[in-house]
Amino acid sequence: MTKGIALAGFIVATAVATSSVAAECPRKLVLDYKGVQVWRSGPAIGFARSGLAVDADGAPNSYRVDGDGLSYTCDGVAAIRNGVALTPPHVGWQKACVEAWTIAQQTKDYSKVSIFGFKHDCSGPCIQKQGDPLPGQAYITTTSLSVPGTSPNTQRHYVNASEIPYIVLPGRMARQLKINYGDVAAVYRPKTDTVAYGVYADAGPALGEGSVKLHQDLKSDPIRPDHDGVKRAKAGIEDRIVTVVFPWKRPRASKDTAAWYRQIREIGSQSLREWGGEDMLRVCAK
Repeated sequence: MTKGIALAGFIVATAVATSSVAAECPRKLVLDYKGVQVWRSGPAIGFARSGLAVDADGAPNSYRVDGDGLSYTCDGVAAIRNGVALTPPHVGWQKACVEAWTIAQQTKDYSKVSIFGFKHDCSGPCIQKQGDPLPGQAYITTTSLSVPGTSPNTQRHYVNASEIPYIVLPGRMARQLKINYGDVAAVYRPKTDTVAYGVYADAGPALGEGSVKLHQDLKSDPIRPDHDGVKRAKAGIEDRIVTVVFPWKRPRASKDTAAWYRQIREIGSQSLREWGGEDMLRVCAK
């Protein structure tokens, strides 16, 4: 009886001690990026914000020639007027884009549009060829991170958003914090208590964007029919998302996406454990 009580007391004491380890999130604010507080905790860089937009770049069917891809054509194209690319929040940017793109396709003169969503050094937009997933049907959509051992003139040179979970970060911010392309990240969704792992694979102007596969790993389906019945990768997550990046923890990019995906999960979970585990992640999410 005495031993049992002592053992019970030991268990309780151990539980209290363990929980106290993750009672606080030891973090320090390093910058405020457009209203989002970015902090450092040990070797990790983290931030939290409401919502996660969808990035389909790198998916073979992201930008189709017929416009029926996972992305709208004007997600990756902008009209140029007076030397300025009309992008959101410019008034009328979408209408201007549609008009300019229609003319460009008819005349094959792409000087009045800015193409940034897909490869365009082929006297205009580069269309997938034989050996690519969708030859003649889709443009070569690009990501900042590339896959070694592949030609830059093929779709397989870029990270497939449908198969690899990745996050998007502003390039300038990433460089300032010494985060490099390919570094692994843990992404936590408190609403479903789900942790997913991804890599930093694309640069963009805003925080809070992830690939199609990352959304799926966070238990959200981002692909849904739009008003025309075309399946688009537009259904982002609206609830709170916490992202923690581990600089220099880098899975090896590979043409074998299944092997690369396994390694992302393995190195991601190991990095998270070394940092403090899921309990620390939950505390830092508050």
